[in-house]
Amino acid sequence: MVFQFNIDKHTKDFVPPNQVKRLPRALGYFLGNNDNGSKQRPDYFIWLEVLIGSFCGILVLEGVFRNPNIFTDHHNAPIVIASYGATAILCFNTNGLPLAQPRNIILGHFSSALIGVCVEKLFSLSEKGRDHYYIGGALSVGMASVLMSILNCVHPPAGASALLPFIDDGIRDMSWWYLPTHLVSSVLIVAVALITGNVIRKYPAFWWTPLNRTPPPPTQEPKEEKALETLVLNAETLQVPKSLSLSEVEMEVLESLQNKLRDYKPNTDSIGSTDIGQSV
Repeated sequence: MVFQFNIDKHTKDFVPPNQVKRLPRALGYFLGNNDNGSKQRPDYFIWLEVLIGSFCGILVLEGVFRNPNIFTDHHNAPIVIASYGATAILCFNTNGLPLAQPRNIILGHFSSALIGVCVEKLFSLSEKGRDHYYIGGALSVGMASVLMSILNCVHPPAGASALLPFIDDGIRDMSWWYLPTHLVSSVLIVAVALITGNVIRKYPAFWWTPLNRTPPPPTQEPKEEKALETLVLNAETLQVPKSLSLSEVEMEVLESLQNKLRDYKPNTDSIGSTDIGQSV
């Protein structure tokens, strides 16, 4: 389904264009500035890349959160947030789809996690709310879906990010620290995708929006017809330029000449006869 509202149409003039092409070639290559996307690769090479990328992406997240850090020491962050298993499948298998681009991964997870935490906080204010966490989970997923559609950052695995605060006690105990955990996880998995996804393919397809930022060519306004600058006098026509001001006497002279032209009958036998010309 194509929505009529597209936030990119309203923000494209405020978001700077992609500057990757200005970076050194070696750095820009792993940020998507290459032509790998136009090359056909054997399937087994792509399968190998998907295997390595998915393995390394999840392993990096587990390695970071498994070791002591600010999240694990004080907020009991899990080794890996479960929704990133689905993100890895989407990011490394279908890296050309809009759903797998950096904006969708980072902003999709964060906005969904924000909705999940906010709704969970509201339901936790009362005992009846805590007894109906299942309703809050469904509500948070629905709200996250709408928000991602509005922000043009739909990322299906992010639905789980909105749901986890209601079904996982450890996630609920993290409180607001659940949000920076998502930011770190999203950035790390995108970083791995930039390395593995540009070896034989191209990633990302775009950084912020696929909309064309090239301004449309200026429309040419119809040229105004220039005012007549030539006095035309013949038997049929008498045209005087608008910029030429003539008195009544002068106009009578011109009309008299026009009348003579109407009555004039050229004598082809006359020597030195001249065609008075069709215009003066």
